[in-house]
Amino acid sequence: MIMPIQTTTFRRSLGRLFGSNGSGHREQPLRASGLRTRRLHLACGIVGLGHGAKILPGWTNIDIEGDGTTTFAWDLTVPLPLPNASVDCVYSEHFIEHLSLEAGRRLLADCRRVLAPGGVMRVSTPDLVALARKYLEGDVHEWDDMGWSPTTPCDLLNEGMRNWGHLYVYDEAKLSAELKAAGFATVHRCRWGDSAHAPLRRLETRPDHGDLVLEALA
Repeated sequence: MIMPIQTTTFRRSLGRLFGSNGSGHREQPLRASGLRTRRLHLACGIVGLGHGAKILPGWTNIDIEGDGTTTFAWDLTVPLPLPNASVDCVYSEHFIEHLSLEAGRRLLADCRRVLAPGGVMRVSTPDLVALARKYLEGDVHEWDDMGWSPTTPCDLLNEGMRNWGHLYVYDEAKLSAELKAAGFATVHRCRWGDSAHAPLRRLETRPDHGDLVLEALA
């Protein structure tokens, strides 16, 4: 169940998103009007960079920089400044593959910590199996619509795992195991844009190229 923010503790903790987080970034003052629900959108993107920001209305959108109105600043390689069991949903799209395996483990464990009982984390990320399948099929045109057209299948496999700051690309078995090791009770795969939980439906913004989308219940 998604509840409105009701505690001053939660608001005070989110206020620290705008303090010094050790990353050297300068954040803007907290604006409580941006905090509508207990839903966190991690690595929402930065306006003007890459694919741009993916701002979800009704969510607390977090990235390394924030404008103080639609986005909140925090370095997601360090623990979130939130109390235990203080949020109901966490969503991340195409972010965890940019972390090392160890950093990804720390993030998943911290997300489990801040989720209330019955809360859900949804993770959308490139699927190593889909990448390997295209390599084996010799299909270098799957991602033409994204502006990525590798010259050879070998290039496709190497670039898919290393370009754009990718550090660790998961398959379903590995990411499921990491979520369970982080303390989540159950993990299941979802179709792109679909969920049994209404707030988690139709969140994906990138074109579906066989992405790995998992939901984990706290």
